Amino acid sequence: MESAPFRADLAEGPEVVRAVWRRGRDGRRVRVVLWPVNGAHGSILLFPGRTEYAEKYGRVARDLNGAGYAVATVDWRGQGFSDRLTDDARLGHVASFPDYQIDVAELVSTARADGLPEPWYLVAHSMGGCIGLRSLIEGLPVRKAIFSAPMWGLNLPFTVWPVAILLARLLGLLGAERRYIPGSGPGSHVT
Repeated sequence: MESAPFRADLAEGPEVVRAVWRRGRDGRRVRVVLWPVNGAHGSILLFPGRTEYAEKYGRVARDLNGAGYAVATVDWRGQGFSDRLTDDARLGHVASFPDYQIDVAELVSTARADGLPEPWYLVAHSMGGCIGLRSLIEGLPVRKAIFSAPMWGLNLPFTVWPVAILLARLLGLLGAERRYIPGSGPGSHVT
C-alpha cells in the first residue's frame, strides 16, 4: 500500500500512525488512517462526518488507544485528502450516496490487511452515521455500534418534500449538482 500524507501537527494523536492510499473499484483514491496499539483488545472503525478528515479525530484516537483499542478511519471521497469529483476542493460532491460504501470496503480491507484485532466496533458521527447505518444493513463486520448525532434524515415539513425532490432532480438534469447551492459559495464563513 502506498503511503499517504498525514498532518501529525494537526492531529495531536498517537505517535504511531499509518496513512495509506486505497483505490476503490471505481478508481477513486481514498486515504485510510490507522492508529494501531500494542496489546489491543479490539478495534474501532471510526466513520467521520461531512467535511471532516482523519486528523480531526487524533485526540479521539489517542483516548481510544489509551483504552486499549486500535483505530481505523477514512477520508470519504470529496473530503480530507481523498479524491474530489470536481476541480473545486472545497466542494464535497459525491455522485451517489451509495458510493460511500466503496470507501467503507477500502477501510475494511485495509484494517484486515493490517491485522487490526477483532472484535471490531463502529463509532460513527453525523454523515458517518448515515454511511454507518447502511454499512450495518449491508453486513459491516462489527460487534456493536455507537452513533453520535447521526444524519439519518432531513428535517423538512411533509409538504416540502415533493418540492425538494423535484428541485433536486431538476438541478441534476441541468448539471448543477456539481455547484454550490444558491446563496452559498466557496468563501469562508469563519469570522
